[in-house]
Amino acid sequence: MNIRFAAAALALLAAAPSLAQTPPPRAGMRLQPPEHGEGPMRFGTMSEAGRRTMMAAMESARDGDRADRDRVRAARDRILAILDAERLDSAALRRTMDEERAASTAMKMRRQTAMTTAFERLSVADRRAFVADARMTRGRVEGRMGKMSRFGGRDMGSRPPEMM
Repeated sequence: MNIRFAAAALALLAAAPSLAQTPPPRAGMRLQPPEHGEGPMRFGTMSEAGRRTMMAAMESARDGDRADRDRVRAARDRILAILDAERLDSAALRRTMDEERAASTAMKMRRQTAMTTAFERLSVADRRAFVADARMTRGRVEGRMGKMSRFGGRDMGSRPPEMM
């Protein structure tokens, strides 16, 4: 009996490293969920032509985004520096906030113009598919936000307790 026990223990010890490893993922299986808007999930229920139209619109809108994002970031850094100063320079704060708003607005206008042009080119079916996908995404995001509030987070629109 002791020999059988020893043999079983030895076999278990020999197999332990392979039993402790997780199996390799199945072929084609992602280990991470796709990033927002990545791959075939973006505009998922639209036709291929509709997806190409929307992707092209988004790419064209991105052309100037880098410069505007840099302008927004620089303005926000200047705002923080102004606020951090011993004496608040209200005129400089207003000017810098105007610069930040102008860069943000330029970025938004470029995106909306590109999207409007793309929407005009879509078929009715693709526009409706876009609406359905947008509503589904919004529902999914709102559902996640609701879960966050149930598990200790708070709703995005609610005030923290110390501000009530």
